[in-house]
Amino acid sequence: MLKFHGIKFDTNYLMIVSLKNRIMKTLSNVLLVVILTLFCQLDLVAQDDSLNKQIWQSIGGQEKWDSLQFLAFSAKGNTISDQLSNDERKFLFNRTTGACRFDGYRGTDQVTYLFNFKNPGSDKLFIGGNLSADGPELKKSIKNQLFSDLNLLLLPTLIGQKNVQLKNQKESFSAGQKLTIANISSSGPIFGSKIDGLLYIDQNTGEIVRYEYTDKGEKNTYEVSKYKEIGDGIRLPSFFNSTSNDQKSCIFSSISSFVQVEQKKFTEL
Repeated sequence: MLKFHGIKFDTNYLMIVSLKNRIMKTLSNVLLVVILTLFCQLDLVAQDDSLNKQIWQSIGGQEKWDSLQFLAFSAKGNTISDQLSNDERKFLFNRTTGACRFDGYRGTDQVTYLFNFKNPGSDKLFIGGNLSADGPELKKSIKNQLFSDLNLLLLPTLIGQKNVQLKNQKESFSAGQKLTIANISSSGPIFGSKIDGLLYIDQNTGEIVRYEYTDKGEKNTYEVSKYKEIGDGIRLPSFFNSTSNDQKSCIFSSISSFVQVEQKKFTEL
């Protein structure tokens, strides 16, 4: 007990008050940090959601894309196997069932492969117009080529996959364009492989104009352009110019969507 000029001070009481003040100050600081962190996280979520909407709007909208049943395209370039020639190849597939038709070449032989990329089962391989019981490597190459093509052609739609995320956004200016740069990644395989790269999005149009990723230790950069109307107001990019390897450049000369397709397209030559 302290006494000054007739006033008594309980030292224990003073220590308790001082400790209480320090605790309250610490709790206030912790609460402030928690609130700021929460607001930052909410802001990042809002940014990601806004960017997703912008990308979807650039290709016609997610609702229209989700209602699309059949897609056909012709492509040349970025041939991933010597089992296939560098000539133009064609794919027609059902997005819902996975039924698929490939028409292309192995060397000078015309090849047609009827298969299902979602549910492995019975398939048919025609080489030079004749049904072939062989060709496991050729079949594998065709499926891998389909996945490689779809990872480019359907790039703007991949953000709709449940295990794909856009994050770590920042802004940049390039050649007069105001761009948003975002990391795109997947927790699991998309069309046969995981995604981990950077998207450059034009802030005025929402279109992806550049795509960077690393595949098997090799960095690839694509300039993405020439969006095409494929039906029902849907647009997809058709030109992927590789700035690091000309062999990886890919042109989709024809892209079309269909409401109905004859079933025999997936069962007969």
